Order: sequence, then structure tokens, then C-alpha cells
Amino acid sequence: MEIFDGFISAIASEFKIPFHKGKNGDYTATLEFDNGRSQDILVYLKKDESGDRVIHYHSVIASLKQDTWDLYKSALQQNLTFDYGALALEKDNLVMHNTVLLENCEPERFMKSLIYVAAKADEIEEMLSKEDAN
Repeated sequence: MEIFDGFISAIASEFKIPFHKGKNGDYTATLEFDNGRSQDILVYLKKDESGDRVIHYHSVIASLKQDTWDLYKSALQQNLTFDYGALALEKDNLVMHNTVLLENCEPERFMKSLIYVAAKADEIEEMLSKEDAN
């Protein structure tokens, strides 16, 4: 975990993004966009099926509601068009997520994934609700 903590610290310093460390060792950041909107993103370290450490990006888009199933279906159909990450259901939430292998992860790669996941999550959030829930 120390390597990951140092990596996040270096990213925060280089790119001037305030990350907040949670009790479980995860980090959160709020990315602000030029259009006045913002998106919260959770970043944490986990192991993949083969035991390699991967950085996991996670951003909640919306809570599911019965009367908007068609909108969620439309959003999920976009999965194939994404360059990075995917939409998924987590309990009653639609989320955008991505993973990157920690080994050899360069700051630019980290930031590209962070920004992409936050931006796509915010874009879909706006499409579904027209609100900025972060």
C-alpha cells in the first residue's frame, strides 16, 4: 500500500488534484469541468484474478429508478463505444469504472483514466438527470 500512497501523493502534487484518503486506504477526488459541472471519483488498489495489483477508478452516476429503465438501457448500450472503462450496476447505482495495472503505471496514464472516467460519468449523469449530483 505504501507504493500506492506515494504514487497518489506524486499525482496530487504534479497535477494539483486534492485527493482525500479514506479509512480503508481508498482515495477520493472531485474533478471540476469547464462547464461548471463536477464529478466525484473513488480510486483504490485491489488485486485482479491473477493477484496483480490494479488501480480501480469508480464514479457513481445515478441511483436506479423504475421509471427510467429505458434511459439506463440506453446508457448501458454505450459500453461498446467507450475507449476506457465500462458502465456497471452496483446495488442500486449505475457506475462508471475502469482498472489499470499498477505496475508500470505512469502518471499520464493514471490521469487519462481518472479524467476519462469522471468525464464520462458526468456526461451520462447529465443525460439521465440533467442535474449535477457529483
